[in-house]
Amino acid sequence: MSTIGSNTESRIIKKLNEKPYSVSQLATDLKVRRDFLAGFLEAMRIAGKLEVIDVGRAKVYRPIREVEGI
Repeated sequence: MSTIGSNTESRIIKKLNEKPYSVSQLATDLKVRRDFLAGFLEAMRIAGKLEVIDVGRAKVYRPIREVEGI
């Protein structure tokens, strides 16, 4: 598995523009550790770049409209 690099935020936004993803799905697609990605996504949510929807036990992330152009 690779580590989070400087372009990770744009890679995340690009994937989430395709469709909302759970942490596990996104971690698999980006080939990063789920626990590390969960913290990164939470930081992006706090920064106002993502929103989270609870679907059962999963947290599903999607971009907030203002960052969709990244």
